Amino acid sequence: MSEATQHEKDLQAIAAFRMFDDTFMSAVFDGRIAETELLLRVVLNQDNIQVESSKSQFSISNIYGHEVKLDILARDHRGKAYNVEVQRVLSGASVQRARFNGAMVDVTLLKKGEPHQNLPDRYTIFITEDDMFGKELPAYHACNKIDELDNAPLGDGGFIVYVNGQFRNTDTPIGKLMHDFFCVNADEILNPLLKDRVKYLKETEGGRKEMCEIMENLMESRIKEEKIALAKKEIALGELTLAQIARTLQLPLAFVEELAKPKSA
Repeated sequence: MSEATQHEKDLQAIAAFRMFDDTFMSAVFDGRIAETELLLRVVLNQDNIQVESSKSQFSISNIYGHEVKLDILARDHRGKAYNVEVQRVLSGASVQRARFNGAMVDVTLLKKGEPHQNLPDRYTIFITEDDMFGKELPAYHACNKIDELDNAPLGDGGFIVYVNGQFRNTDTPIGKLMHDFFCVNADEILNPLLKDRVKYLKETEGGRKEMCEIMENLMESRIKEEKIALAKKEIALGELTLAQIARTLQLPLAFVEELAKPKSA
C-alpha cells in the first residue's frame, strides 16, 4: 500500500471515529486536564474533582504474568487515581477485569516504605456500549462491603463504576455525556469543551496530523506487543534458540535474552 493510500485510509478512519473508540478517546483526553476533569465529574457526580494529570494508553508491567494498558489513568489533587476504560464488548468489561485493573493501578500508588494506610482512593470506571447489568440505569457503583455489619462499606478506598453507554437521556449529565461519546460529527456534540476538542482533531490540519501520529504509534505498539507475546511463547516451548527467536521476530537479541531471564519474586 502506498503512503498516499494509507494516509487517505487514516483520514477516513479519523472522520468515522467517536469518543467511544479507544484510539480517538486517547487523543481527546491524553494530557487534557479540563476534558478529563469534565468526564470524571459527570461520571462520579463529584463537582470538586480537580485533575492534576491525565495519561492515555498507560502501560503497567507485571513480572508475574499479564500486563495491562489503560485507556486513561488520571490523578487528582488529593492523589486519588482514576482508570477509565471504554468497552464495546461486555466480556471485555468483566468484573474480574475491573478487579485486575484496580489491583494493577494500586501497586503504582505507594512508594517503597510507605504504610498501606497511605494508599489513596482508586476508581475503576468502565464505559460500556451496552448495558452491563440490564437494568437501564445510567451507571452502577460498587464497593466492598461487610456482610455482618448490614453491608456497611469496608472503606478500603477501592471503587468500581460501570457507565451504561445506552443511556442517552440528554436531560441528565451522564445521558448528555453518553450522547456526545457516540457522536461522529463534532457539531452534534452538546458539551462545548468536548465539541471544540473533537472539531480540532477531526477538522484541522494540525489535529488530523496529531491523530495520524497517534494511530501510527498505537499500531507500532500493538505489533511490538504481539511480537513479545510470541517471543515469550517460543521461549516457553524451548524449541528455538534465543538467537533464532530474535531473528524470526526481528527483535534485538539482548531484548529476547532479557525476556528469557527467570523472574524473581
